[in-house]
Amino acid sequence: MFIAKAVAAALLATSFGGLATATPGTEAAYENKAKIESMRAACMKEQGLAYLPEKVIKRDRTKDERARLAGDHEAMRAYRAKYGFGVWSRLVFPGDPAVDRDMGESRNDKLLMSLSAKDLKAWRAADDKCFAKAVKTVLGKTVTSQDDFLADVNSALAKGLRELDADAKVAALGKEFGGCLKVAETRPSVLAGRGRATFAKEATEVARAQSKGSLPKGAVVLPRLTPEQAKPYLDKEVTAALADLECGKAFYPAYAPRARAIEERVYQEFALDFAL
Repeated sequence: MFIAKAVAAALLATSFGGLATATPGTEAAYENKAKIESMRAACMKEQGLAYLPEKVIKRDRTKDERARLAGDHEAMRAYRAKYGFGVWSRLVFPGDPAVDRDMGESRNDKLLMSLSAKDLKAWRAADDKCFAKAVKTVLGKTVTSQDDFLADVNSALAKGLRELDADAKVAALGKEFGGCLKVAETRPSVLAGRGRATFAKEATEVARAQSKGSLPKGAVVLPRLTPEQAKPYLDKEVTAALADLECGKAFYPAYAPRARAIEERVYQEFALDFAL
């Protein structure tokens, strides 16, 4: 089972991700993320609990990937024809570097799945306290838990993207896009993440049925399925992704680069290495 590393569903849905090379702000975010993970592990150890610091992965996007993430129609079409929105493709093409990497396997997944319900509850409570302590020390931000932290992330993203939603040109393109999709919600920020959010939710619901228990609040979880079992889900996702792209042919080139600039600032502020 893959559990997105500290990714709220809303954040995952809006993320475009990726730069050619790291900016100074991005490098600082990588460093801060590493500090947070190190402090988190040390804090858990002091309480006699195990925690493996999550690896800090520095992004190095290819030319084609950067074109796609900037809204280039042909690059987006080539990707979506095989990978859809990048959700079910992770199970159908495991290890494929072209698959979006925002939903990474946590180093602590095996540990968490080995714990009893009582021990898991205690572990999560301790980890939330350690995480909050590390975030306060490194970023100067006051949070009570990972859920609280992610709520702050999404609030900051939403605030920035609302400004883009209010842009007259982008808003007009959003109305055209939404009309083509035959959906009532035409805010650009919602439309941009609509497809991926839909299939991320679907995958999480399948995982929830498998787990026969609660899943981390706000997490996007991929179920335990073989590539063959996941393929029908991906086929449906590919069809939807191509239809979405055709409707958004004029929208994505205008929206994606500006949304990315907003998101990058937020990711740097909150030291989210997976999103840079």
